[in-house]
Amino acid sequence: MRKHPNSESLLQSVKSILPTVRQAALESERQGHLTDDLLTILFEQRLFRLFIADKYNGETSDLPTALRVFELIASADGATGWLVMIGAGGGLFSGFLEEDAAREIFLPERAVIAGSGMPVGQARTTANGFDVSGRWPYASGAYHATWFTANCKIDGGDKEIISIAVPAEQVVIHDTWQVFGMQATGSNDFSIHSAAVPDAFTFSLENPPIADEAIFRCPLETLASLSFASVAVGIAQHACEAFEELISHKTIPGSTTPLSEDSDIQNRIGNAQRLIAPNRDRLYQLAESLWAYLEQGISPPEELLRQVQQNCREIVQASVRCADLLKARAGMAAVFIDSPFGRAWRDLQTLSQHAIVAPSAQAKDDKTP
Repeated sequence: MRKHPNSESLLQSVKSILPTVRQAALESERQGHLTDDLLTILFEQRLFRLFIADKYNGETSDLPTALRVFELIASADGATGWLVMIGAGGGLFSGFLEEDAAREIFLPERAVIAGSGMPVGQARTTANGFDVSGRWPYASGAYHATWFTANCKIDGGDKEIISIAVPAEQVVIHDTWQVFGMQATGSNDFSIHSAAVPDAFTFSLENPPIADEAIFRCPLETLASLSFASVAVGIAQHACEAFEELISHKTIPGSTTPLSEDSDIQNRIGNAQRLIAPNRDRLYQLAESLWAYLEQGISPPEELLRQVQQNCREIVQASVRCADLLKARAGMAAVFIDSPFGRAWRDLQTLSQHAIVAPSAQAKDDKTP
């Protein structure tokens, strides 16, 4: 497997900003979006450009390296990791849009996409494209997005779906993300009212990519499954580190013995770490197997794609169990807003409800012929 030529320097650079990510986490959570200072650092690191095509000045990372970036950021703060992952994921569309449109959207250094994959908008055919209206949920990163993408049904039908891209100026953001975890993602609803969208700013991931790079051959749901799992593993690691920091300052009630020497707590920490390590290994083994096919221009076997989705659901649920093991002994630190451990636990609970990685997705797959 060929790695991004600067993969090690990229990962080292990401590690250098983790203290800043941690420091900004509480303020980001309180205001419902990342701080402007942290956003500037993320743009300077070019972390939203990992999947943008080379010709649009992308960072063009290999998939396993990108997943390690998402995991690292999430190990400092789950919401920031999620936003880096979602923002980078929007770069995938650069491989499917016509070149002039893609240049307009992705060439600016602070370009970043937010949007929704739910086909709940309406696109009415016009002479030069479509007239688009609708309201979509869960646009992570809406606060800092420069463009929005959305899926629409064409001319009132139920079968034909098209993806559209519109500049942020044509979007109204609705303050709907009132949740107990992943608050800083600002995953609000957005709406568009009668926007004229030229044909060049429409695309379909069902069509072959225009740009000939390996990442654009990866099915979107497969990429999402791996990416969500990488963030979950990072948050689980954050939960372990935050828990160990928490107990380092406490003693067993009624004694002077450090709480870290309590046998039950030692067992829980050990069991949590034993959940993380093999699931992290499994995640990257799957990613490397998939990437080997994509690099060669070969469609990955359906069995591998099913394996990725099933295993990623299991990895996310194992990450949740890891945090749950520790929460049982975290005391009131699990419920305070300013508790790093509490934030990690809440973020994992929220991530695990996403339709792609929730247990209900497995049940649905099991019923598919």
